[in-house]
Amino acid sequence: MIVITGQATVREGKREAFRPVAERQVTLSRQEEGCLNYGYYEDAMAPGTFLFYEEWKDQAAVDFHFSQDYCLEFMAAAGQLSATPPKVNIHQVAETQVIG
Repeated sequence: MIVITGQATVREGKREAFRPVAERQVTLSRQEEGCLNYGYYEDAMAPGTFLFYEEWKDQAAVDFHFSQDYCLEFMAAAGQLSATPPKVNIHQVAETQVIG
């Protein structure tokens, strides 16, 4: 499994413009066959800072995802609306332990 985490801090006054862009990205990503989980959340202690959490089946699913037009459009829009460059981290997960 591959986990992708991301963060975008939008410029002042752009928070409401960012939401539909992020929601479109999440909605379309969740429809991809290799998507196991995808969500975005606003930091309650830092309004305007959005965190993304994604789980993908494998590298092929990630490659397919990043090649989609809507994904490229999202990355461009996020860059334009953000106060600083968005951060994206890709984690290769070899094993997961479920507790509970």
